[in-house]
Amino acid sequence: MSEPDPPFTDRRKGVAGELRPPVFPGDEEKWRISEMERIHVVFENDGSVKMISGCPEGVAYQDWFNFLSRSTRDCYEPLSGGRGVFRFSPGETERLRGELIGSRA
Repeated sequence: MSEPDPPFTDRRKGVAGELRPPVFPGDEEKWRISEMERIHVVFENDGSVKMISGCPEGVAYQDWFNFLSRSTRDCYEPLSGGRGVFRFSPGETERLRGELIGSRA
């Protein structure tokens, strides 16, 4: 039984420890756009949202996170240490904010 390779390394003979780029869901080029807007999330130990950037005024952090999670696909990347990041094309964050506020009116 073979052991799976750990992430980002290549254990083939002659290239041990060589780094490999991470695999992104969906269109890889989309994730590499330098102008992408990012929304950073920090979680509590129980999994609830402690803090999230770009939250519209008057909206709870958890509600903003839930809305983004349900309204988008392939935009969220979990990070270590109880963090995560949503990545959006330019202008998409404003559209989503408007959509959330419009649905609450």
